[in-house]
Amino acid sequence: MATVLVLISAILSVAFPLATYTFTLATFGLTHVLTELHYVNNRFSQRLGNDLRLRINQLLLLIICFRSLQVFGLVSTWVSIPLELSCVIGLVALVTPVLVKKDWRLGILGIALCAILAVGIFWSATLTLLLLAVLHNITPVGFIAEKLRGRQRNYALLACSIVFILVPLVIISGLLDQFLSSIGLVDLKASLFPAGGLEFHLGVFIPPQLQNQAITIHAFSAAVFLQFMHYAVVIGVLPKWENPHQYKITNSFFPWLVVFLSTLLFVGFTVSFINARAVYGIIAAVHAWVEIPILLLALAIPEKSKMNCESISS
Repeated sequence: MATVLVLISAILSVAFPLATYTFTLATFGLTHVLTELHYVNNRFSQRLGNDLRLRINQLLLLIICFRSLQVFGLVSTWVSIPLELSCVIGLVALVTPVLVKKDWRLGILGIALCAILAVGIFWSATLTLLLLAVLHNITPVGFIAEKLRGRQRNYALLACSIVFILVPLVIISGLLDQFLSSIGLVDLKASLFPAGGLEFHLGVFIPPQLQNQAITIHAFSAAVFLQFMHYAVVIGVLPKWENPHQYKITNSFFPWLVVFLSTLLFVGFTVSFINARAVYGIIAAVHAWVEIPILLLALAIPEKSKMNCESISS
């Protein structure tokens, strides 16, 4: 079943990249965000100290403010994007002391990540944001590696390397596009939403300076496939790993909330895809950026560890 889903997703992403991108985002985008946030809170909140949790939330609120100001046209992207990425550096910096005291090598990882992000802001903040947006789609691999152990994890990571690395490389190579084009299955204009042409959406994953290259459509299709797989893992796998006790408490309410909010946003996408995507981006930014410090902390504080961030940093 999983193999069939991967194959169909790859074919749709290459044959109908615009239709696949717009439909999956409108249908599953908010559902995946809320599901992922629920999973992160359920699985990792007990590993955070109250002080660290508060500081992380403060930076996330700043990110919401900066993204909202951009969406409503109150500040330009050349101002909001560096500020948003600066908050991401702050999120990594918050957990770096915990990493240092747990293992100096993890501390170096945190410091290096801060340095890379800082260079990215000064080099090209927009390009850095796009790169992180694409890389975010492989974060389910981190959750899988954190959850599973032994041979089960090895098999899962092997499957992930095929899905999240090999298949996208095949798509970027253009081989799948050539095959589908030869049998007349490629339609770059097809879309189920009044979202405009493909050229209006390339910038979601492809920087402007690369949008006129021969590889542009292939790279966009690969990013669409990665996003498709990201949604599939988050919605189809992560809920099965929820803490049974906590999930039972929220199970009667949370799914209905997700359905209600996702339906509202889906209607918004049918009315104005661009505007709905901008609003969705505010919420999506929270779930994307919070996962960076969370996954870093997971390296220092494994599951069932009795330590918390406050005890480590004391």
